[in-house]
Amino acid sequence: MFRVLLASLLSSLVLISTVQAKQIVVSGSSSVARVMDVLAEKYNQTHPDDYIAVQAVDSTAGIVLATKGVADLGMSSRYLTEGEAKDHIAIVPIAHDGLAIATNILNPVDTLTREQLAKIYLGEIKNWKEVGGHDQAIAVVTREASSGSRYSFETLLGLTKVVNQHHVSNIHAKNLVVNSNGMMKTLINHNTQAIGFVSIGSLDKSIKAIKLDGIAPTAENISSEQYKLARPFLVVYKKDSLKAPAKQFLDYVLSKEGQSLIASYGYTAIKQ
Repeated sequence: MFRVLLASLLSSLVLISTVQAKQIVVSGSSSVARVMDVLAEKYNQTHPDDYIAVQAVDSTAGIVLATKGVADLGMSSRYLTEGEAKDHIAIVPIAHDGLAIATNILNPVDTLTREQLAKIYLGEIKNWKEVGGHDQAIAVVTREASSGSRYSFETLLGLTKVVNQHHVSNIHAKNLVVNSNGMMKTLINHNTQAIGFVSIGSLDKSIKAIKLDGIAPTAENISSEQYKLARPFLVVYKKDSLKAPAKQFLDYVLSKEGQSLIASYGYTAIKQ
């Protein structure tokens, strides 16, 4: 499925770049895309000769598209693997984000320990009453396998195992899978038994963010490294083929104005 999606993206992006030579394509993580859309809109207003087109897919696709030079810039909400971090690929941090543990707003549970959370995703804790909630089964929700959010979540919680010298997911096979922050929030909002994780920049009143080891998922707690479910927002590109307009946009993202805009959306800026 991923290969089919990637092939489709490659074809469409090649066509776009042929038709509109001045369009800069930024593709990848849907979590990063949320704030990148805002940055691109602001930049486009003052740079009419260059159009920044943001395409939300997932971190893995963004890294591949940038590595192949099809997308000018790739977005990733996880660190690159050893196989992805090639010498000819530049990796630029633009922000830090936290993964908030989210439940339905009617759920009385306000905090979980790292151990409890891990056991929920491993299928070892199956009922909310085991962690101070109602006597009802826990509906565990995760992201698709190529999601940077899922990769970071599982890595940070130790929810992986080594198979043929590769780290692979070790969470329960029957966990529900969704493919975006938006779908995660919708499912949790409509299911009082659900638990999942979303980027803190995507939090709103439709769901409840609970504490992890008594620490709330806030920008302040991420900046001070008290909240442990934190991950980077990265931009990647081929070092030898970055177009001048793409570099200028990346400079804007890292500028005082760009970083201030990132911080205003609840993320932790790289440059304070």
